[in-house]
Amino acid sequence: MAPELNEDCLSHIFNYLRTTVDDIAILYPCALVNRTWCKASMPILWSDPWAIRNYPCLDPSDLERRRELIINAYISNLPQNSKESLSKIQRNIKATQKTSAFDYASFLKHLNLKFFGYSIKVWINRSIKNGIINQDSQQIIHYLIIEHVTKLLLTRSTSLRSLDLRYCDDVEMRDCLEILASVLETTNDGLDCLIYLKDFKYSGSNQVMPRIFASLTSKCQNIRHLGIYGFRPTENFFNFIDVQKNLNDTTISCDSTGRFDSSFSEWTTNEFVSENSKSIIRLSVENICFPLDFLVNFANLEELYLRSFDHIFSREGWEPLARLPLKRLKTFYFQTQLHQPFEFLDIFAKFVSNTAGELRHITFITGLLNLVHLDTRQFITSISTNCPNLEVYEGPLMENDTEQLALLLEKCTKLRALHIYLIGKSEDDRPTFDFLLSQLSSSLTPNLEFLKISGECLLYEETVNSFFNLRRNFGKKIHFHWGEFVECVGNVKDVCKIYQELGVVKKFGLSR
Repeated sequence: MAPELNEDCLSHIFNYLRTTVDDIAILYPCALVNRTWCKASMPILWSDPWAIRNYPCLDPSDLERRRELIINAYISNLPQNSKESLSKIQRNIKATQKTSAFDYASFLKHLNLKFFGYSIKVWINRSIKNGIINQDSQQIIHYLIIEHVTKLLLTRSTSLRSLDLRYCDDVEMRDCLEILASVLETTNDGLDCLIYLKDFKYSGSNQVMPRIFASLTSKCQNIRHLGIYGFRPTENFFNFIDVQKNLNDTTISCDSTGRFDSSFSEWTTNEFVSENSKSIIRLSVENICFPLDFLVNFANLEELYLRSFDHIFSREGWEPLARLPLKRLKTFYFQTQLHQPFEFLDIFAKFVSNTAGELRHITFITGLLNLVHLDTRQFITSISTNCPNLEVYEGPLMENDTEQLALLLEKCTKLRALHIYLIGKSEDDRPTFDFLLSQLSSSLTPNLEFLKISGECLLYEETVNSFFNLRRNFGKKIHFHWGEFVECVGNVKDVCKIYQELGVVKKFGLSR
């Protein structure tokens, strides 16, 4: 008989499952196998109990039942004095206070306040429906449950790794934030779990946040990722930033209302961009008016993401990008719904030339169709000349830029993924991918393993067949995809299927 796996081995296996499938519900059956499996899986299941929101097979009533069970489990973990204070107000709560087999609160590693608050709301509503509490005491019970369970989670958790305080703008969620601030202010001992906090996200629009920052400043000094969703400059915020020792990843975005404080530009030069900016290696700026000249302070960036960057309309607004000396940059991701950035590709070409050859991933995309009259040659030439280590290119290319594509393939020999947004010569004619695909066929691209074509263009069966036929001796299968606005002329799918059977194509088809 094969030996049984011990608890440590099972924990490693369950953690692997948790991180790969991103579905905590997969571990529920594991907890029912035997005592050893249960002990190994419970800490992982309860590290982020609200992750059941990702489980696709549950209907809303099942989800509400699970959220109710989560709060019941935490109530069962409450100290006796908390249980007594609750039962004094509502005697029937005693019926839910069964002795628990595990200290569930001690397993908590990820706290999302919005999901926590919603679970409390579900518990209140279902408790009223089941006659456990009455509507007259609903408000006070709601407040006390949030208070006692919040304190339980913060004092019992052995290692809180992430805290998400975003999207708590409605009345019920503001109660959660207010209570969290009070618990942090009044609990002097027993908050050691905050020492291990690595990931912190918040919405800056809430007036309670300065109090929370004041409390966290003395307790959390090892934040690695900071998510700012709605920048509201306060002294407490900057004090919190200044004590961080390992901050290297920052996301800056608007809050849930879509607003962003105009005073951001005034504070950035004086406070936010200080010595801390030099430790940032990953910066994501999303859907906000972020002055590009401030990026000069982030000299050690390795990853820069500019998402929904739709607020700069003039050439003058883009020119600071050409002066940025980001010598360590390896990933550049740019996404916009505007056409103006594509008219200033020479600025982006200069930006690429200042990156000292470290770029490995370039994404430059738009949601617009029918981009025409754009000159991509200087941009592609700059990438070819300055990015010898490039592995991924996702961006625009004119249909007749065969020389630039040839140069890109010649100079960037490590290129493994290519996603081309095809640009036509005029509004009247749909571009065809034939010229560029023919160039890909004639160039030696043994490392290329992913190719996708997007835009309103034509893709012909004969050219696809020639491309696959020339790759038969490469020994590496390729993913071949096209966007929803590409028109396939002829039996392109049949050709792909034939070469898939021949071992040339790994996967193919329409990809959004």
